[in-house]
Amino acid sequence: MVKSERSRLVVVGGVAAGASAAAKARRMSEKIDIILLESGPYISFANCGLPYYVGGEIESRNKLFVTNARDFSARFNIDVRTGTTVTKLDRERQIVSTWDAQGREQELAYDRLVLATGTEALRPPIPGLDTDAIFTVRTVPDVDGIVAHLSSLNVTRTGKTREPGVSARALVIGAGYIGLEMAEQLHRLGLGVTVVELADQVMSTLDSEMAYPIEMALKNAGIEVILGDGLQEITEVQGIHVARTSSGTEIPFDVCILATGVKPRVELAVDAGIELGKSGAIRVDEHQRTGEPTIFAAGDNCEAMHLVTRQPVNLPLAGPANKAGRVAGANAALDLVGAGDSDLRRMKLRGVLGTAVVRVFGVYAAATGLTEKAAKQEGIEYELAFLTGLNHAGYYPGAETLQLKVLFETRSGRLLGGQCCGGAGVERRIDILATAISGSLCIEDLEQLDLCYSPPVGSAKD
Repeated sequence: MVKSERSRLVVVGGVAAGASAAAKARRMSEKIDIILLESGPYISFANCGLPYYVGGEIESRNKLFVTNARDFSARFNIDVRTGTTVTKLDRERQIVSTWDAQGREQELAYDRLVLATGTEALRPPIPGLDTDAIFTVRTVPDVDGIVAHLSSLNVTRTGKTREPGVSARALVIGAGYIGLEMAEQLHRLGLGVTVVELADQVMSTLDSEMAYPIEMALKNAGIEVILGDGLQEITEVQGIHVARTSSGTEIPFDVCILATGVKPRVELAVDAGIELGKSGAIRVDEHQRTGEPTIFAAGDNCEAMHLVTRQPVNLPLAGPANKAGRVAGANAALDLVGAGDSDLRRMKLRGVLGTAVVRVFGVYAAATGLTEKAAKQEGIEYELAFLTGLNHAGYYPGAETLQLKVLFETRSGRLLGGQCCGGAGVERRIDILATAISGSLCIEDLEQLDLCYSPPVGSAKD
């Protein structure tokens, strides 16, 4: 066992939450030792940019990396260990057991621990799903594998197909953010693309009428969209991979993207007896502290408070993960330098709204807060405003249509959520609504907002 004379913070996991936690902890104090353990080869990369690298919109692989282990270590004086997996957490002894790529085992003592173990891809129990033509899209090695496989089909990131006039065939299972982005990018490379979704709509995070323009954008681009039909099995017929759906539809493919969602990685926490919430993610307080006072958790593996429902939720998104990592790192460091709970520097994560946006063939869709479906599930009495307008002044060239749906509580007028789809400017409207909800504004307050106006970017009465 390796023990330090100084107080030690150990961060398990890198990327958004873990790297943010380690960096913030160092900014809070130079008097503690910080060790960051990452099982993969990279400590910080742009998850959300992975589909765009596959499709060639991001040309350079190096652009995916926010930083590297060497530079991060030198800048923040942090002991960064990539290729190192934590195999066990002993919270009573305050020790983590590790195993590295060279097969070496080690025990590390900690005074404070941050679990930033993220998520893992959901793999439905479907026969044949282990074929080497099926990929997930979570890490840089994942997309390296996709690019290499496409190259073996003579499909490059410049769009060359294996034979003149013959497209390779891609199957995308799941029509959420990653699935739709990958469908767009594979189509960009010249592949024939089929999207299969078990639900009866694409983008289940939106209400059906707000998701419909995305569905039409896919179909108008020539992508086959199969809804309300789940995958039954994967077989191989005369050397060709074939997916069979529940309805009996058979879909031959050369490459398949599995985008059926993710689940929080909580095995370490569970084995150590750390409490989980109803969502199956780690339960934390507003300081990102778990039920064990010496252990914090941050990112996609833990819960956060939903700002509208005031209920804990697990929303695996990059923005909340970064913020949660900063909170966890700051508070863990303050613990170690003797700051009390009343210290003004102690950080809190107020909550999340699930604000997110997707682009599919020039059509954008974004949402924040509750959808109408969610409001009904929560039993909230609501009303809604549904508006169609232009993204900037109609007399200025290039105006595009936007559809906006805003939900508010009937009794109080409290804003509950919003969705927007259409052309450029969708994300601006949803960001404004997210800010308004965070500020506890009501529906009547929106008309009083003093927003930017210029003919190329908005209208006088946006």
